[in-house]
Amino acid sequence: MIQEFIKEMNRFVTDDARVMLCQFRGDPNDDVKGKWRAYVLDNTEIIDQMANVYVCVSAMKKNARGEFRRRKENFAGGILLMIDDLGTGAGAKFPMSTIDAAPPTALIETSKDNYQAVYFFDSIVLDMGKFEALIKAFIDKEFLGKDTGMAGVNRVFRPPAGINGKKKHNGWTVKLSEWNPERRYSIEELAKAFELDLSRAGPRIPRGATANKPDNIRAFIEVRKELTAAGMVKHAEPDMSGWADVECPWTGDHTGGIDNGAAIRLPDEDNAFFGAFKCHHGSCEKKGWRELTDWLADEQMEILELINSTAKNWKDYQ
Repeated sequence: MIQEFIKEMNRFVTDDARVMLCQFRGDPNDDVKGKWRAYVLDNTEIIDQMANVYVCVSAMKKNARGEFRRRKENFAGGILLMIDDLGTGAGAKFPMSTIDAAPPTALIETSKDNYQAVYFFDSIVLDMGKFEALIKAFIDKEFLGKDTGMAGVNRVFRPPAGINGKKKHNGWTVKLSEWNPERRYSIEELAKAFELDLSRAGPRIPRGATANKPDNIRAFIEVRKELTAAGMVKHAEPDMSGWADVECPWTGDHTGGIDNGAAIRLPDEDNAFFGAFKCHHGSCEKKGWRELTDWLADEQMEILELINSTAKNWKDYQ
């Protein structure tokens, strides 16, 4: 079934894009090195049936460095929407009646009596903002979790393959409970069925920010802490205008890979106490604090693994 499932995922994927896979053995809650590193799923034979298997809801294209990565900057098109934690099992958050409004393309049992409902789109969704608006609308309706790493177009889900490696589920084999590949939806059809508002009024605020000034300042401190831990802050002390030099996350996209200079600014009244980001390269002209916090969310697991690996190596050295 996994072969047919992945084939249907690829139905509208363009030739320059790929479905992306993450897989690893062990408990997802444990510190498993490289567990969220994504690979091209070009053949279902590479799937480890004794591992936790996750596939991205969007197809990804190559970046400027010629890499297929599971990042927003690599977005090639939305393939499907997934609603998690349905049922009556341990960890379930929503009753099955939640999806009465629209029967899914697939229902996947990820642990006993705990399901994921998967809705395949009737064409590839090339408009990332439109796909994001759908995900945001489901989050606003509280049908999806607000976890920063899972709230974007690069979120992942469990296909009908592998096992649930969480200790409490004792190696549960992930199963396909219902499968109707002919059942596909447009974003508008899903929005209408679930009575969702797809409008995105007002500016997109950075991740972790709220209407509260203290919350925004705390969120800025966390971002600066992550950038520092990743070795991206060049000068900890800001200049007289509040800007501190950092390495641009998108240097690889600059002409010749040259770092033209980037900086973050302290929270202030003129940036609603969010903080700010700027890079002097033309390709980063439209990138600001929101884009930087999105990038950090995408990179969170890799950064944490880098930090943990560095700390372990230093401890071993001592």
